[in-house]
Amino acid sequence: MNLLITGGYGFIGSNFINYYFHQNSTVQIVNIDAMYYCANVHNVEQTIRDSPRYISVKGNIQSMDLVKHILVAHKITHVIHFAAQSHVQNSFEDSLQYTKDNILGTHVLLEACRQWGKIERFIHISTDEVYGESMIDTDCKMHEESVLCPTNPYAATKAGAELI
Repeated sequence: MNLLITGGYGFIGSNFINYYFHQNSTVQIVNIDAMYYCANVHNVEQTIRDSPRYISVKGNIQSMDLVKHILVAHKITHVIHFAAQSHVQNSFEDSLQYTKDNILGTHVLLEACRQWGKIERFIHISTDEVYGESMIDTDCKMHEESVLCPTNPYAATKAGAELI
């Protein structure tokens, strides 16, 4: 399997890489990360970063040319999309950048995958915040068919990405 991970130097993406790399001895991982303030290469284990089965690309998923090049050059068959601007407070101060990264970036990634035509599985990582505030006193459980009701710019951009 040739796996593209987006945002693999962030908290969740790096933990996935550190786990999955050791679970699957044949996986080839390409990690594209824009290296924003919350990314850290040291989040991915050194042994993985040194492996010939791991490739790191510093770049932005908003670049169609870059994403298409990665898909073709590395014969990507699976994508797990972790990349996102994710700090709620910052989303109030820079909502345009959140829109570009979270919605446009996801759209570019999906379109590049559609054009490549060889993606067997695409997994988009989102957030429970797209459903709004939880109702602590109810037994209501949120699920993928629940109504989207974001309450902040971050959640709105993640909901927008889900709707593409």
